[in-house]
Amino acid sequence: MGDARVGRFRKHFPTYVYQNISACLKERQGVGAVILTCCAIDTLARYAAAGKNLRGNKAQYIHFVRNYFPPEYDPEFFYKIVRCGLVHAFDMERQFAILCSNETWAQELHLKSPPGIKRTIINPYPLMRHMKRAQKKLADDLDGDKEFRRAFVKVYKGSPIRPQHYRREQVLRWLEKSKNDG
Repeated sequence: MGDARVGRFRKHFPTYVYQNISACLKERQGVGAVILTCCAIDTLARYAAAGKNLRGNKAQYIHFVRNYFPPEYDPEFFYKIVRCGLVHAFDMERQFAILCSNETWAQELHLKSPPGIKRTIINPYPLMRHMKRAQKKLADDLDGDKEFRRAFVKVYKGSPIRPQHYRREQVLRWLEKSKNDG
């Protein structure tokens, strides 16, 4: 039986993380969807590193992609060019290009370099699907390993998944209340 925090992780990660990525996909904002997915993988990697001797974000990220993503991903190259390239410099060094399409043919091009195209395609739809599977596998691993779960709980306590925004109505109520109290 898993800890309640694993249950919250199972519930809150999709609620607070997938929603934002899905909003980008709905608007065909592939770059934004890939950046948010890379950030979400960072979070999953930090949790997956609980209790392991992995120092630093890079080592955690590479370990997570290697162990939780399909073998088509080159963890070090993906970290360096896609994750760091987009998050820090908004540039994938002409190595990758994002194709934001949910059509089958476009999803089949994910992590491939089609003839006539000099870059490897990143499609955020399969990327997000792979991240969802990785998150589920991580939660399953936590349920099945008591020591790993204990280490995870320590990390999760310090940085749980929670909403990163306020709703407009919520802020208006607070402003109105503070105006009336003041």
